[in-house]
Amino acid sequence: MDCSNHAIARIVRLAMESQQLSSNGQNSPIRDAVAALDASAPQIAAFGTFFAEGHDTGEHQHDRAQFVHAERGLLQVWTREGQWSVPPGMAVWVPGGVPHRVQAMSDADFVSLYIRAPFAGEPRIPIPAHCGVVAVSPLLKQLIVRLRTVSEDGDTERAARLGAVIADELGDLVSADLHLPVPTDRRAARVARALIEDPADQRELADWARVAGASGRTLTRIFLRETGLSFAEWRQRCRLISALEMLSAGRPVTAVAFDTGYRSSSAFAAAFSRAFGSAPRDFLRNAHKV
Repeated sequence: MDCSNHAIARIVRLAMESQQLSSNGQNSPIRDAVAALDASAPQIAAFGTFFAEGHDTGEHQHDRAQFVHAERGLLQVWTREGQWSVPPGMAVWVPGGVPHRVQAMSDADFVSLYIRAPFAGEPRIPIPAHCGVVAVSPLLKQLIVRLRTVSEDGDTERAARLGAVIADELGDLVSADLHLPVPTDRRAARVARALIEDPADQRELADWARVAGASGRTLTRIFLRETGLSFAEWRQRCRLISALEMLSAGRPVTAVAFDTGYRSSSAFAAAFSRAFGSAPRDFLRNAHKV
């Protein structure tokens, strides 16, 4: 089925309004644009916008699944399961109905796909049950950008054809480990919050155990049970994700190394490259490429 001309006009108008958002924390136009996508709209729609550094959408949710692709800058998506960082060239899945908030850690351009369940004859897209970050191939990036234009033009037939190609690409994505799970146990959560605030804090496990009011063994067990990571692994991931934020803000690599707790810029560069597949200086250039 095709949308009525009235419905198409409303979706297009709201989509265009959504591109005018800044750092004021209000993004109702883009939410309205998504809400206007009824069951007769294409299976996959794309809307893009710009968020200034510091923009925070506040907690909200969509009926459709969301695939948030960062073109430039760094986004963070928060749910009750923790935090996902989305650097340029990557995307995060947010299943439909999941309360979440999006924060811009730097000036950021992004495009989101909004995906409903398929009707008969439409492709089945493997939407994960939980949030997760994936790498976006150059082909998929171009398809997403093109679908954004077609969606805003209200060409539903072309959007459906592009959506079918995108559906194929969405089924073959490589996961990127950019999730920082936050423990719910109050003792471990206290430690986690302190390290998120100051990733350079060099205190050892025994010191943190005293802060938490638990033994080192208990704290280790809580982190492993609630995050799937040992305390050392969790702190390493926290430091690297904090480094993404600092680099996206334009901080020099050497300063980022020391501000995230590394004893040398070479040690930081090696850890960053192992985790993200590129050197910090390359990430810094790409994050600010217009």
